[in-house]
Amino acid sequence: MVVIKKSRSLALSAVLLAAVLQGCSGEGSLQQDGADKAKNSPVVTSEPVHLTMYGSMSDELFQKLVAEPVKMKYPNITMSQIKNEKKIEELITAGEVPDMINDTIASIIKYEELGLTEDLNPYVKQFNMDLNRIDPIVLDTVRKTSGDGKLLGIPISGNVVMMYYNKDIFDRFAVPYPKDGMTWDEVYDLARQLTRSDGAVKYRGFDFQDSFQFAANQLSLSVVDPRTNKAIVNNDGWKKLFENYARFFRIPGNEVDTATYGKGLNQFLKDRTLAMYVTSSIFSRLPDAVKEGLNFDVVTLPSFAEAPNTTTQVDGGVRMITSTSKHKNEAFAALSAMLSEDAQKQIASLGNTSVLKDSKINEEFFGKSQEILQTRNRLGFVKNKPAKPPEFITKYDAAAYGIVRSQFKKWVTTGQSDINSILREAEELVNKSIADARK
Repeated sequence: MVVIKKSRSLALSAVLLAAVLQGCSGEGSLQQDGADKAKNSPVVTSEPVHLTMYGSMSDELFQKLVAEPVKMKYPNITMSQIKNEKKIEELITAGEVPDMINDTIASIIKYEELGLTEDLNPYVKQFNMDLNRIDPIVLDTVRKTSGDGKLLGIPISGNVVMMYYNKDIFDRFAVPYPKDGMTWDEVYDLARQLTRSDGAVKYRGFDFQDSFQFAANQLSLSVVDPRTNKAIVNNDGWKKLFENYARFFRIPGNEVDTATYGKGLNQFLKDRTLAMYVTSSIFSRLPDAVKEGLNFDVVTLPSFAEAPNTTTQVDGGVRMITSTSKHKNEAFAALSAMLSEDAQKQIASLGNTSVLKDSKINEEFFGKSQEILQTRNRLGFVKNKPAKPPEFITKYDAAAYGIVRSQFKKWVTTGQSDINSILREAEELVNKSIADARK
């Protein structure tokens, strides 16, 4: 009995000592109601704290989506943004690493390689954050990208890939408008009908921004096997993906070459000769295009038969706390404020999807602050579910996806190789890239 009492006494002393040390650490303290609370409660200062975030938001968006939600919940915390005009490596060299980073989920690996990430699992537990509020597919994507059971960021907003279409071109050729929930086969039939000439004007039926369709592909295909550090792109899944998109560029009149590949956005917005274009949010570009005569609307991204009503994988905004921050508890508190229901409603109203699994937020608020969407199918942005993350996510993926995209471009612009040769060459190039990186 004496030994047990002594152990408890020592344990209690250790807890109290830890609480005292935390209070002297420069991060401030909250009033505690006993040793257990001192051990389990987060230490957040009530003194003024200024936090910096690395990102690329406009000043207006930063105030609405970051600074204001934080200020409402924590009046003593102010936020400012360090624009990514400076590379993060430059900030490391200058000793000016921010407290937080705002980037895409896919970028987590880059910051981990630089030693800047902080595992947020202990903070989630300490702050009693309910991760069950977050869409499970979104959270699983972040966890898989973090790897090793870590949680290196908290998802805050989503990005949706849609199909935009020019209503005037459909009207000109008396073709019915596309609808939400279409398959790629149905869109291919529309593209064939709309690729034609009218007088001296040549119209193209379809084009797409290839980065989303490969790096965040709807079939959740991996590119690298971490067990072998070898490419896994020469298979039936990638063959199906390549052939699905390539057929659009084989429609007579819809072909592309090395000079015109990837130029679909200007053809859609400025030339107004492209009937359908797949990309993500381009709200900032649409008002001027409408003034110049673009008559557009949007529908959900076409889907594959084996993955109906499924858009691309999640790669929206994620917030990370840097390992060098001197105010990690305050940074996590600020981060939690951005995940509040009010903050998520604001995010949805401005045209990014909320990451909360409560679908009513997106259904009620999505795009309400985007005037350009008020008379259009704004709820089409939230009808599809995101594709699940691939089985494997590795630090070699970014380079591998770049190679896959280059191989697709080579195939559709030159027509010099068959699909099997293109994918075999892609695998060889990815393997060489991995070998070079590992050296």
